[in-house]
Amino acid sequence: MADLQSDIGDQRWLIYTVYLLSVYSGWIWLSTGTSKFKGIHIVCLLWCIIMPVMIWINRGKIVVIFQTILWPLLFEASFLLVKHDRKNLDAFRKLFYIVAIYGSYFFLQSRVEMMTNRHIQSNTIYFVFLTLPWLLLTKGKWFRLFFLILCSVLGFWSLKRSVMLSVVFIWTTYILSVLMAKRKKILNLFLIISLIIGGLYAYSYGDNLLGGKLSERINREETDEGKNRLAIYKVTWEMIQSSSTEDIVFGHGHFGVRDDSVLEISAHNDFMEVIYDYGIIIFVLYLCLWVYVFWRCLQLYRLKSDLFMPYATSLAIFLVISMVGHLILYTSYFNYLVLFWGSIEGSFYSKERKTIMKKIDESTICT
Repeated sequence: MADLQSDIGDQRWLIYTVYLLSVYSGWIWLSTGTSKFKGIHIVCLLWCIIMPVMIWINRGKIVVIFQTILWPLLFEASFLLVKHDRKNLDAFRKLFYIVAIYGSYFFLQSRVEMMTNRHIQSNTIYFVFLTLPWLLLTKGKWFRLFFLILCSVLGFWSLKRSVMLSVVFIWTTYILSVLMAKRKKILNLFLIISLIIGGLYAYSYGDNLLGGKLSERINREETDEGKNRLAIYKVTWEMIQSSSTEDIVFGHGHFGVRDDSVLEISAHNDFMEVIYDYGIIIFVLYLCLWVYVFWRCLQLYRLKSDLFMPYATSLAIFLVISMVGHLILYTSYFNYLVLFWGSIEGSFYSKERKTIMKKIDESTICT
């Protein structure tokens, strides 16, 4: 109890929110239940059971337990809500409109401070950018294109390289999906050429407007804290290799890399972070999450579903930021993606499930 009280400090409202969300998500999960409990649902259950044990073994604080099991609880809660009524998917989408506007306000505020205090970049972009998969659920391709362009502009303006690289991945996916469309091929090709030319012009214009900071930021080989990523990866990997068998199994505790590293910085790579902090058992579950997201994205592509582009966007964001940054450590914007994945999973088990599964069977036979 003393640990909990000492950890509250200025974050008390965040902690209270985590408690309420955890309890609410758990209540939905237990009271509603899941049919055919398997796959990603088993991963979520095992994570909720094993993670508290790992945190307890490493003498972690109570709040860390709630923070680290929040994502599987939210996944199951959103899954069950959308599975029960697919209209809840639209309700979530509208909610994230508000989140995007709210996040944009703080991001723009940070950009104003950049002009006065010369701050180079802003992490507040994540609270806007990670709503993009939700925004792309909007009906109408021109609305979706507008949100994609808007978030791309804000992403480059943030000067966060992980976000800028995510933008490149997302646009690559978008261009390929448009080129593979069977209808209006000439018009689609013209649209792609226009977007590429417009994008190059916008980049050049934006770089000049920012006094060359955009190109300078892209060419730099450093993290936000001024430390080379390759050096961080090398130190972190050496820490993993020098760990005892017990530590490899049970981990070193939440934020273990940051606390033990001579660089005093996190791994900036979620794969190494998870192995060192939580151990090999949790790492296997983490890999299962990756397999699930890739598999679902591939499935949506094969179905030529309208959900493919939003889902591919979530995968691109997850891939890039996990490789060069950190998502799993935090209970904030990572859960934007988790709620999205859970909701899309729920839509597969709504009233349209029989039609979807029939298409899956047909596509499997054709291949």
